[in-house]
Amino acid sequence: METVRLFRVFFSAPSDVIAEQEIVAGVLREWNVQHGQDLGIRVELVHWRTHTYPATGKRPQSLINKQAFDRADLVIGVFWTKFGTPTGRYGSGTEEELRRGIAQDKGVMVYFSRIAPPKGKGRPLHFSKIEAFKRKLGKQALYWEFSGLDGFERDFRNHLRWRDGAMAMRDLQNKHKLGK
Repeated sequence: METVRLFRVFFSAPSDVIAEQEIVAGVLREWNVQHGQDLGIRVELVHWRTHTYPATGKRPQSLINKQAFDRADLVIGVFWTKFGTPTGRYGSGTEEELRRGIAQDKGVMVYFSRIAPPKGKGRPLHFSKIEAFKRKLGKQALYWEFSGLDGFERDFRNHLRWRDGAMAMRDLQNKHKLGK
């Protein structure tokens, strides 16, 4: 029987980045088709809407963390016009997930959309929260900005490829060290 390693990618974002989530899902499906079988890895996109169930606890976000986030290997965060819902510990669930991912050294890739909001919406209400978070994040992480969905797809695909290459090199170095 063939053994396949499951690699979970948690998508962390407020509710206004549906198109970006679909792009990430498509790129990961493509990765599975092109590389998964040869490498014995299946990449699964995880999101709180698809990987949690109704339950009770201290905080809703703690349930999301326990049911879905904590098992993730990589975290993809995306912001556009919304910052998200406060959790009681952080300014939003997205912020909490990204901060936890960084603290747990999961591998976190964060993107900020520069796509203009729909006409008539004006400046997003959460703009100052997003900008403050971006400034704080920039002190400890490299984030990416994009100006269109095509650009986001291209950049995410390239970043995933570069990340795969870096991980492969690290694995080779570790095997070499163990072989000595």
